[in-house]
Amino acid sequence: MRAIVGTVLLLATLATGSAFGYVQDSDWYWQRRAMARERALEARERARERRDLARDRGEFRREAMRARLEARREASRSRSEYGRERHEFLREQARARRDAIRDTHRHYWRDWGRVY
Repeated sequence: MRAIVGTVLLLATLATGSAFGYVQDSDWYWQRRAMARERALEARERARERRDLARDRGEFRREAMRARLEARREASRSRSEYGRERHEFLREQARARRDAIRDTHRHYWRDWGRVY
């Protein structure tokens, strides 16, 4: 019986000491919660920075792609303009050649007529 009373007294003393220690050191619990809150806030800020960085990287890639496509389109446009100019030049040459041949025939027929 003495052992049971001693054990209960010992457990009551430990429980009281533990409760008193918890009340005495309750500031530790609040500090731990504040640290956890601060870590969570920092983690959210890092995640936000990573999202912003990824978004900026995506915008940069899209802008680079847009610039590449615009340069390709511009090069294609200049090639097509060059091709158009070349085609126009060749057409003018052919027209001049036809006119020269026509004039030559006209002069030939005017000068010689039906000699044969």
